[in-house]
Amino acid sequence: MSKKMGQIVWTGEENRPFGLRRPCECGCDFREGIKGIGYLTYSDSEGNGFTIWIETEEVYQRLAQAMRRK
Repeated sequence: MSKKMGQIVWTGEENRPFGLRRPCECGCDFREGIKGIGYLTYSDSEGNGFTIWIETEEVYQRLAQAMRRK
């Protein structure tokens, strides 16, 4: 796994659908202390994935709007 400014590249879970999500309220989402209110994530059939943490509600809402329009 590598991490740079809220971007995490990982290998693990297979076939994670591309999506915009909120962190789990139970705290199980892996963030390593990165402040965030949501994240954009995906992985392929081999488990190669990424997570990009979103730090502000404004950015989260703009991403959500863009994804609804595609």
